[in-house]
Amino acid sequence: MDPTFSRLMAPGDLNVQRWKPMNYGVNIDVPVDANGRGQGVISINNQPTFITRIALLFLGNTADPETSGLWQDGQILVLMQDDQRNYQNIPLNPDLLWGPKVQGPFRTLEYPIYYQGGRTVRFELTNVYTRVLTPVAETFRVQICIAGLADWGSAEPATR
Repeated sequence: MDPTFSRLMAPGDLNVQRWKPMNYGVNIDVPVDANGRGQGVISINNQPTFITRIALLFLGNTADPETSGLWQDGQILVLMQDDQRNYQNIPLNPDLLWGPKVQGPFRTLEYPIYYQGGRTVRFELTNVYTRVLTPVAETFRVQICIAGLADWGSAEPATR
């Protein structure tokens, strides 16, 4: 082996696991008015990925909703599409789309969603009712995170 060769120079050589955890997120500003819509996209890297968990959180002062007017109430409709592969006829409440939330922000999907590398997932969020926020704001922020396992292939032995 060449003494000047470093295994750290070839990260693929250090990949002892084929499947790596991946997390992708997007922040979406949604109007406070009823039926206001916000959009965002998540681009999957070039590795095939199984999405196994998903989370949707309202960002801001949700710890004091009486004062801020911002509740972690889930009263938002979600349209999730990727190149017309997964179909929805209408935007759905997150509990109906991804399953009821039992504990914590992440929901484990009933069945994983497979994406080939390089796909883009589009989210459109619709506010269900008019929210009155303090301080006054025209939008509120929602963060969506999708998580799963990406296939990085089998580890290749270092050759030089």
